Amino acid sequence: MSSSPTPEMSAQRLGRLLRAPWFLAALMTLSCSADVVLLIQHGGTAPIAVPGAALLALLAVRGRRHPVVCSAAAAAVLVLSSAVIRIAGAAPPSVGLEAILATENLALMLLVLFAHRRLPPMKALPVTAGLVLACIGSVYLRGNMPSAGGQFVALGVLQLMLAVGTGTYVRGWQLSTASTPLRELLRRQWPMIAALSVLLFLDTGTAFEGTAETLVPLLGSLVLAALSVLTPLRPVEITLLGATGALCMGGAARVVGNWPTHAGLMDDVPVTAVAAGMLMMAYLVRYASRRRAVFGCSVLVGAVLVAAAVVPDSPFFWGRGSALDLLMLGGLLLVLAVGSGLYFRARDGERTRTVESAVEQAQQAERLALARELHDVVAHHVTGIVVQAQAAQMVAAQKPEAAVEAMERIAGSGTEALVAMRRLVASMRGAEPAGTSGATEQATTDLAADLTALAEGAGPKVSLRVELDQEVPQEVARSALRLVQESVTNAGKHAPDATEIQVVVRSPQEHVHIRVTDNGSGSRAAPAGGSGGYGLVGMRERIELLGGRFSAGPVPGAGWRVEAWLPLAERDAG
Repeated sequence: MSSSPTPEMSAQRLGRLLRAPWFLAALMTLSCSADVVLLIQHGGTAPIAVPGAALLALLAVRGRRHPVVCSAAAAAVLVLSSAVIRIAGAAPPSVGLEAILATENLALMLLVLFAHRRLPPMKALPVTAGLVLACIGSVYLRGNMPSAGGQFVALGVLQLMLAVGTGTYVRGWQLSTASTPLRELLRRQWPMIAALSVLLFLDTGTAFEGTAETLVPLLGSLVLAALSVLTPLRPVEITLLGATGALCMGGAARVVGNWPTHAGLMDDVPVTAVAAGMLMMAYLVRYASRRRAVFGCSVLVGAVLVAAAVVPDSPFFWGRGSALDLLMLGGLLLVLAVGSGLYFRARDGERTRTVESAVEQAQQAERLALARELHDVVAHHVTGIVVQAQAAQMVAAQKPEAAVEAMERIAGSGTEALVAMRRLVASMRGAEPAGTSGATEQATTDLAADLTALAEGAGPKVSLRVELDQEVPQEVARSALRLVQESVTNAGKHAPDATEIQVVVRSPQEHVHIRVTDNGSGSRAAPAGGSGGYGLVGMRERIELLGGRFSAGPVPGAGWRVEAWLPLAERDAG
């Protein structure tokens, strides 16, 4: 069963690409070469900007390892180069930010990205502020202030957001070890955030003039965009907030007067607001129940129609433009949004059914394995005991010594049957589905000692930390030992490049917390001879049978982590 790449895997791939020296060197060389050709063609004293751009490119390549030093040096080089350009009276051409060369612009973005990727936020923010101030100061020094101030500010803010967001994304959102629904949502929603940022930049560049008539729709679009990103958390409630925002935008348009025309599908309506409304509609249909989705869609559509009707010179009241065309276009967008939500809803249902089917197959395979062991091992020993007991009864009167020998054989068979039965019970409570290992077979009542023996037998790359403040019941201890053994074995199978496997077993409050982490590449390699593929499914099922919680997945950056929480108190029989 194939699975789509997770955000963690995508971040790891992007991080490996950014860590590759050849990639950064090639990128900056191409950009610097293009700037050199452009400056030579421009002529005059423009080529005087080449040394500063080349030095910034070199600092950007080195910045992946030393972001603080290279960022400070880059800010100084940029200001110094701008002062030289100002003294020489040069006016170098640029692409993107006016007065700033493309190489300088790209170098600043990479340095901001590296700062937010490698540094904690309290250090990354001052580094970013220093680079931004150096860029603004360089624009003033070069004396080539852009004519379109709104576009210049919007492009700068967009580039800053992309650099900070990419750096934080590649870092893996490790601002805190605790995972919250909001952080998980933002980790999944980064493509939508990037797309809406680009649309907001386009709206700013086409209509922003610094007046109330242009500021209000952009602020409204920003609010709607933020709400659309958060819609999966509470679809109906956030959609109702979006409908309220649309009504407020219509009322604001009535107060401030007619807005400037925006480039896009609908006149006077920012593209960002249209896209945010479609996203809300799609998420609502995807995640909410049918009745709540119909209610939310109706409220949102009604709010949009009311807002469109109260806008000054509205085609619905004043005859400007074609109301029929706008209604048809709005209906098409509505169909696209609802259709997208239904499509992803169907995909979610299919994925859920696939996972449930895999779990059911794993459970069935485990039942069959237990049935085979019960028949082949336990029944064999019990049958032997019965036969030997019957024979002893028959010969006890004539050959007492033969009866004694039969009793010894019965005792041996009974011991073997008891061992097999314990193995079977252990497998039902969290051990291997078929067969067992030395670790669980030889488990004692001392979990710490068993874990120490397991770690010593697994090799030097396993580091163990045990903090058990409470007595652990035998069945919980066996499951904990089995989980650690399975996780260490999986790390050896699927992450052969791992140099360290950290095992932490603690008993805070009323649970036993188990965490096994390796520092492998993060991509699970196929072991020699193949794998059944049900290890994680089986572990999850056994942990949940004890009333615990289980999670497993890649670690942001690199590696794999398995965590489980097992309750110390026994569950109710019911």
